[in-house]
Amino acid sequence: MITNEIIASINNRRLYGQLTGEQGPIVILDAGLGDTSAAWENIAAEVSSFARVLIYDRAGLGRSDPAPTPRACRDMVADLRHLLADAQLPPPYVLVAHSWSGINARYFANEYPDEIAGMVLVDAVHEGKYERFAEIQTEEQNIRMWAAVKDPAKNDEGIDRIASIEQVCAHPRIHDFPLIVITRASAADAWNQIETSLQAEFLNLSTDSKQIISKSGDHFLNNSDPELIVNAIREIVNTIQN
Repeated sequence: MITNEIIASINNRRLYGQLTGEQGPIVILDAGLGDTSAAWENIAAEVSSFARVLIYDRAGLGRSDPAPTPRACRDMVADLRHLLADAQLPPPYVLVAHSWSGINARYFANEYPDEIAGMVLVDAVHEGKYERFAEIQTEEQNIRMWAAVKDPAKNDEGIDRIASIEQVCAHPRIHDFPLIVITRASAADAWNQIETSLQAEFLNLSTDSKQIISKSGDHFLNNSDPELIVNAIREIVNTIQN
């Protein structure tokens, strides 16, 4: 399968992407916080047999230049849309987002609903998890948690988590595109159970949604259960093509 490199220039910085596949809708694979496009390479290879697939490195990761920090989901979605425009890849898109990038995908859909044909959230972060964690933690644990959450310098991409949460919650929508929520198997510890249980709330984001629970308890389902993700993407693509 032929892979085409895409390079966008945004304020004199380079944003790198790769497009594979020759036909079908454009599927955008967005990696979790701190992960490069390499996290999706195996899945992209499978999906490219039935769709066009874009993987890319967010600013400061992989082959993309750093951007000024702190950043929030508005900034990252603006970068992605710039990359899509430079590559002349028109909407609508299927967004597939792992972990924290689920915040970005939801912001994209809220702000540009006509550009989204479907979405797969892969063990995505729920904006309410920190408050729920605070209910079960000691005061000392909460002090450490909030110090990390509120300081963009304490994560790999300089992301302002609080600003991102405010942005994704600012203009909530109920969509009608197909949405599949993939959740890792819940483990015994309370923090894990909070994270996995909250993901059921994502079903309310669309009138056409369903949740699939993986047999794997690993958060990095792109490595531990890639077939489940590929099948979910295929289901979305088949739905929007029929």
